[in-house]
Amino acid sequence: MKNCLKITQIASDAQERKLSMGEKMQMHTHLMMCPGCRAFVKNTDTLSQMMKAYKASDDKNADKK
Repeated sequence: MKNCLKITQIASDAQERKLSMGEKMQMHTHLMMCPGCRAFVKNTDTLSQMMKAYKASDDKNADKK
């Protein structure tokens, strides 16, 4: 459980900054064994893509005004 909390924090950080090699290795190893954290990473990536798409469409709409 404690390891899952650390991995979810690293996964969240990955949306904002480049991870160190150690963080990447730690996350990759953990994700091979933990379906819950794999789902978290997948959902985090999906949400990030959706937010970027929304921002791009919002910026495009603002330019039309």
